[in-house]
Amino acid sequence: MILHVIKSKIYSGAENVVCQIIKGLSDCEEFIYMAPHGPIEDKLKSIGLYDNYYGIDKLDVASIKTAVEKFHPTVVHAHDFTASVLCAFALKGSVPIISHLHNNPPWIQKFHYKTISYLMACKYIDHILMVSDAVRDEYRYTSKLKCPITIVGNPFSVDGVKAQVKQELFSVGSGGASAEAGAEFQCYDSDLLFVGRLTEQKNPMLVLEVAKELAEAGLVKRVRIVGDGELMPELQQFVANAGLSDVVVLERFKKNSYDYMACTEVLMMPSKWEGFGLVALEAMSLGVPVVSTNNGGLVKIMDDSCGFVCDSKEEFVAAITSLLTDADLYASKSSGATKRAMEYNNIDEYCGKLLDIYRSFQ
Repeated sequence: MILHVIKSKIYSGAENVVCQIIKGLSDCEEFIYMAPHGPIEDKLKSIGLYDNYYGIDKLDVASIKTAVEKFHPTVVHAHDFTASVLCAFALKGSVPIISHLHNNPPWIQKFHYKTISYLMACKYIDHILMVSDAVRDEYRYTSKLKCPITIVGNPFSVDGVKAQVKQELFSVGSGGASAEAGAEFQCYDSDLLFVGRLTEQKNPMLVLEVAKELAEAGLVKRVRIVGDGELMPELQQFVANAGLSDVVVLERFKKNSYDYMACTEVLMMPSKWEGFGLVALEAMSLGVPVVSTNNGGLVKIMDDSCGFVCDSKEEFVAAITSLLTDADLYASKSSGATKRAMEYNNIDEYCGKLLDIYRSFQ
């Protein structure tokens, strides 16, 4: 039995990865999803994984020890830095630990208490998984790590994304939609879309700054921001002050963001740092061109075939303008996005690699 340990109580990139692993390997292994009580519970119910959930009030050394005593896992799979450190010092080698790093925050490059504590914790960690070369290359003490490191990317299925989109939304684009489908489409459609946590890392304020210029030029009528986080009050204030209330919709967190992706023209991903960049691939799988920064995992995902890489607000405005005004360019980027997503279609290979790692401890 594999015990997945996660600090977060919401559903985002790392949580999606855990769910994909559990779904992909449920015939081969038993899994527990251990995380604090919160919105994640509704998501797990909606995708049929709630029976795997073990809810806690807070992730700490005591709760980890209790879970291990209760479930007797063969492996503890800890996600990101905090969970990895807590598991390491809670268990101290009594159970094999896999540390799975999904992100590359700026502090991993520095002399910082978190980088030091992770290095110390690795004394009790048996295998490290990283989502991209960027995480390995940027962590200050990678050269001092003694345990195996495997770059695993993220599990991704084009068909898995498409299967979660309301099928009537596809008929709108093909021209054969009913009135009901057309009305449904209007609940999700946008010229520009952002999907992600409203945090400094994801940089949603830049989306609003770009949207303001595009709206003033008459190029966008609807911009949607799907996600929640500590920057929500600032975004709400910006929308009000800029007079964008008729253009920008702050959707907050949604259990399923794929319907929004299927109904947008362009996805904007202005992350300041990014461990992998899964949202970009999800949008591409639906034929949506992506405009993004060139950070972290996005460096390998993005190329000229599927969208644009931008370094400034002005470049984002120019790239989105070209996509919205040049039908031939848009068609080319849309086709390229679909093809690019297929290159990352790896769910079976990914799960096979994880299973081999799990079984190496048995």
